[in-house]
Amino acid sequence: MQKTYEQLQEELEEARYQLEEANELIDAIRSGDVDALLIKSDEGHQLYTLENADITYRIFIEQMNEGAVLVNADRTVQYCNSRFAEWVCMPLEKVMGKDFLQLVAPHDAVKCTALLNAAQFSNVKGELSLKGQREAEMPLSASLTMLNTKDDQSLSLILTDLSEQKEAQHQLRIKNKQLEEAQKETQRLNAHLEQTVAERTKELYANQQRLALMLETMAEGVGITDAQGQLTYANPMAQRILGLKKSTILERTFDDPQWQNLRLDGTPLPGEEHPMAVMLTTGQPVYDFEIGVQPPDKERFYISINAAPVKDAEGNIIAGIGTFMDVTNRRKAIQQKDEFISVASHELRTPITSLKASLQLLLRMKDNPNPVMMPKLIEQSNKSLNKVSVLVNDLLNATKLTEGQLMLDKSTFKIGALIKDCCHHIRVDGVYHLNSTGDDNLIVHADAGKIDQVLDNFVNNAVKYAPNSKNIDISYTKVDSMVRVGVTDYGQGIAPEKLPYLFDRYYRVDTGGHQYSGLGLGLYICSEIIKKHGGEIGATSEIDRGSTFWFTLPLAG
Repeated sequence: MQKTYEQLQEELEEARYQLEEANELIDAIRSGDVDALLIKSDEGHQLYTLENADITYRIFIEQMNEGAVLVNADRTVQYCNSRFAEWVCMPLEKVMGKDFLQLVAPHDAVKCTALLNAAQFSNVKGELSLKGQREAEMPLSASLTMLNTKDDQSLSLILTDLSEQKEAQHQLRIKNKQLEEAQKETQRLNAHLEQTVAERTKELYANQQRLALMLETMAEGVGITDAQGQLTYANPMAQRILGLKKSTILERTFDDPQWQNLRLDGTPLPGEEHPMAVMLTTGQPVYDFEIGVQPPDKERFYISINAAPVKDAEGNIIAGIGTFMDVTNRRKAIQQKDEFISVASHELRTPITSLKASLQLLLRMKDNPNPVMMPKLIEQSNKSLNKVSVLVNDLLNATKLTEGQLMLDKSTFKIGALIKDCCHHIRVDGVYHLNSTGDDNLIVHADAGKIDQVLDNFVNNAVKYAPNSKNIDISYTKVDSMVRVGVTDYGQGIAPEKLPYLFDRYYRVDTGGHQYSGLGLGLYICSEIIKKHGGEIGATSEIDRGSTFWFTLPLAG
């Protein structure tokens, strides 16, 4: 049946209405206002949910490590993800509808309220703590954003767990505190170290000054060489002993050919036998090694060397130290002693041999005495015995002087009377004339026997060394508070270079190539006797004009 126009017009209007509803539904679905559709069918009503992009976002929010919470204007929780529910230890359905402030730690309630109020006007961030349930409170970082919908407003909170960060900060604070304490301790130790270094530096400087002063004032020479033997230091005594300036010494080595080193027997000392070379080669110290040194234009002298190596931490030799002293006098004394033993043996053997011969001859003629020979043999025996007696007395007196056992038996007497009565054997012999002049009223307090011994020695030496001077003058005069006694001969005199050694022990004058008998002790004993009295002794001489030996004694008080 054919429809009328009106019918068709009504169907068209109905179709247009349905089309508009369909378009509105499609727009609603597209805008996300529809989550599901309820469809009526022959089997009844069926609910169809829409699978769109929102599902992805919901899954994303559920799987976030952060907590997500949606609250309305009165702070009621409308929604939260599982992470937040886990944090507050409550099921999701119980969290929904809770006042958010009930989930916040009480001490952060005011802060939380301020953040919620501020978030209504702009996005805000802050920190707060959730209530502790099974464990301690959980510190969170909160980011608050206002969400506007058609019907109302909601506030979203994205919460980040700060527990590890806070623990790290806590550990950092502990480490910082420990670091500060360590820094303070370091500063204290540094201050102590600086003080210690300053004290040690001061002490080291003082020790260095003392060491330098010791080296500069030592009675021994000190020389320091490098490992190759080049001299790098020489103290003033070393310069004095070697007779060289410091600048000259430092240009040389210990075995420099400019000065000749000798063995004690006078033969050249090979470089490898030098104590410094032995020390540098073996690394072992050398003690009291004597060598002779012959400068090109000076008298030979002798030194005793001690040498020791300077080593680094690995035991390598980096330098050498040598100390030495001038032992020329000691060496000469040893030589004089050796010569003295030889001379003493000879001097004693001569009179003893003569005495022995005289006694043997007397023994042979005891049963048949020869009136001519016997007196001569007896006289010769007495002379020999007197010589032995003089030699033995000199030896004994020298020993006493060395040991400090020479005793004085002092008395008060006139020195003139003693002089006129001395040297009886010379006066009786009549060969030499002793002329004494002076003030006979000069009185001394001394050991007359010892002074007579000195006078005898002076006169005997005049006779021995100036045999052609038949006149020997003895003078005694007052000089200040002393009396000066002089014995003068008019012989050949004594060379000036020998005068300083006349009173040394064992010294024997060799005049004109003639060696005279004696032990070289007489003048030494005279010197010690006069010094024991507090006087002085000496000699003056001119070649071919004679010599004067003199001494002084204090006048009696």
